[in-house]
Amino acid sequence: MREVLTDIHWPVDWQQFHFLRPGVLYLFLPLLLILVILIVGNREPQRWKQLIAPVLRPYVFAPGNSRAMWLPLLFFVVGTSLAIIGIAGPAWNRTVIPGQKVQAVVLVALDLSASMDATDISPTRLERAKLKLSDFFGAHPGAKAGLIAYAGTPHLVMPFTTDYSLIKLQAASLATREMPVPGNNTQLLMHDVDTLMTPVLAPSNILLLTDEVTAADAALFTNYVNTSIHHLEILLMSSPRGAPVPGFPKVVSRQDEGVLQSLAVNPAIRINRLTLDTTDVGRIAERIRAHLIFEKDKKTDDKSWDDMGYLVIIPVGVLVLLWFRRGWAIQWCWLPLLWMVSACSVNSREADWWYTKDYQGQVLYQQQAYQQAGERFVDLPHKAAAAYKAGDYEAAAALFALDSSATGEYNRGLALAKLGRYEEAMNAFTDAATLDPALKNKAANSIGKVSKEKMQVDSVVKIGQPDTKVKEDKKNGPLKERKRKPDDPGLSADTKVKDMPKTGDRLTDQVKSNIHQAQESESPQSGKDTTTAANNDAMKNIILRRPPADPGAFLQKRFELQRKRYYQQVKPGTQQW
Repeated sequence: MREVLTDIHWPVDWQQFHFLRPGVLYLFLPLLLILVILIVGNREPQRWKQLIAPVLRPYVFAPGNSRAMWLPLLFFVVGTSLAIIGIAGPAWNRTVIPGQKVQAVVLVALDLSASMDATDISPTRLERAKLKLSDFFGAHPGAKAGLIAYAGTPHLVMPFTTDYSLIKLQAASLATREMPVPGNNTQLLMHDVDTLMTPVLAPSNILLLTDEVTAADAALFTNYVNTSIHHLEILLMSSPRGAPVPGFPKVVSRQDEGVLQSLAVNPAIRINRLTLDTTDVGRIAERIRAHLIFEKDKKTDDKSWDDMGYLVIIPVGVLVLLWFRRGWAIQWCWLPLLWMVSACSVNSREADWWYTKDYQGQVLYQQQAYQQAGERFVDLPHKAAAAYKAGDYEAAAALFALDSSATGEYNRGLALAKLGRYEEAMNAFTDAATLDPALKNKAANSIGKVSKEKMQVDSVVKIGQPDTKVKEDKKNGPLKERKRKPDDPGLSADTKVKDMPKTGDRLTDQVKSNIHQAQESESPQSGKDTTTAANNDAMKNIILRRPPADPGAFLQKRFELQRKRYYQQVKPGTQQW
């Protein structure tokens, strides 16, 4: 108790003083009514005394004085008043509530304009940039990373992931020739960067690898960091002397030092000079690791105030003890308290008078009333757990997705597994193990169980498919053997390979199948309904030939499709380098 009292902010700050539950103060109205009834009731014996002879009064009325009535009444009023004030929740200092922990990310933007093929930095600016990216991820920044490439149009190469090896693999295949629109459209880049970084709650970093920052680019960068919580790291991939742009012999790409000096004034923008070793990207990774975990803003609502109502427990308890004295009891005055005490249950309509929503939810959760508990919980992880226990796995998965911690990812995997979304569940377990190595064994076990369930479900689906062509398959099997004809060459076990017939089909080579081969389309079909049942059936009977092994060719097609879909109005500008 002594420690509790020392934590109280004394003296009371009356400017901050208020009641957390001011509606309870209306109980003073029935208290005032009870006081009036007691005072009026005390006058009744005085009226009777006027009607009874003085000789008989000692035998009719108990001896006493005015203190016998006023002292118990005084203590009753004081004790009840203190109890009402305590229930109303007096408060004058705030509680320090820790904010929710959120993790930062890093978005890498790689310039793929034609000037990045310049050779003032060997072997080229772009190749050195890709090597620097490999060194950067080798330094383990610790945050989820995404990769976006840009020239005349920006294109997302990899969404945010912790698999750095996958990002390095994709980055290694990038080339300037893959960009569908030449030039350097920084305005479109920053629009996509803002779209990707807006949902990120933690102050994070954008790592820009480019060879030149113009004055117009500097204005866009400054405007973005001034209106955002994120920071910009620029790694300059060019030498001070500059170099001619391949394909544009009269154009020399060189950085204006004045632009860099104007950017360096902004504390949210950091200019990094290229070094021969890994010092440059190592420092960037170190700064990202140092500010990896952030804390959301603390709540400032009424729940963040200290409820000091417990201070009246001792004085009220002492006054209640006095009611055990003979002649002091005013039992009927406490009848309203019986109704108030009956309202202490979490199932009553007045439960909010006594308990927080989370406490009510916890009690209902322990009573296995999971659906009601989920309705009461305010804390999202508890709400998600109640939804999972209640069998509402769709809601549980959505709520667990709001928790970016390792525990949230693991629980989301459990909910997804219940929904039969096994691939997503295994990905969630993998992410949980990545965020918290302590969950590695548990996540591996869960992945094994989910994989086994997936195999069982797939087997059941295959067995349960209706076989509508049993009779036809018996009559015309997949390998229909035809009868021998007189002109067929004679074959035996001793027939040599060179003597095999050069033309014609083997006797058992007639395969009945509607499976066709097709190559990957250069662009989506337009003007055709690809959602009809007939088209869907036809699509099932098509197998793609082996795609090209070069990832760069795949990215080039992907970027071209994105340009046709999202940037139809974007045309090459006058500056195509």
